[in-house]
Amino acid sequence: MDMRERIKQVSQFAHDYLMETGKDHEGEPWGPKYRWEHTLRVAHWAWILAKEEKADIEKNVIAALFHDVSHFVSEDYRKHGEKSAEIAMDFMLKVGFPKDFAEDVSYAVKSHVGERNPRTVQAKILQDADTLDRFGHFRILLFGKTADLSNLEKVKTEIQSFLEYLEKIERGEFGPMWTETGKEKVEEFINVYKAVYGEILSEIENTKTPETYV
Repeated sequence: MDMRERIKQVSQFAHDYLMETGKDHEGEPWGPKYRWEHTLRVAHWAWILAKEEKADIEKNVIAALFHDVSHFVSEDYRKHGEKSAEIAMDFMLKVGFPKDFAEDVSYAVKSHVGERNPRTVQAKILQDADTLDRFGHFRILLFGKTADLSNLEKVKTEIQSFLEYLEKIERGEFGPMWTETGKEKVEEFINVYKAVYGEILSEIENTKTPETYV
């Protein structure tokens, strides 16, 4: 079995596992369909970053496919990296992946949640890839889908809170981006968010009766 077939095998497992364990959340904005699509985008970023870093493409893409596989079965979301790593290790050993390969992938999966000093390139790439999708342009669409547009003050408060969160990211309060490509892209995304959400805030402020400004 070549690399593409092994990746396809893992992809099918991760998809089916998320769909089955998340079936009670079907139709929700953050349900299994979204979680799988997020996984695919993270895998794509992992592929890009692995090429840039001259890292093992197969390990990085497979780690990305497994990283949130336990999303709907983890009792404590803060520990979903550990649970996903257990699922990944079990599956890979059962289907014949070498033990050292499975261990490298599982460590990256485990450490993508809360690990402030990941010790392998796979772990660093997975953290960056996950962060990049968290701030990708698609999230702007998701915000529009989930926002309560009937309550502009609430939308305003949520945007202001998110912009404050972006400032914390820029100050490095949640840890660094580990790859140069990751750093460049997340800066680009943050600048887009600031521009788009800044304009939305301006439009909300201008949603008022004309006698107040003519």
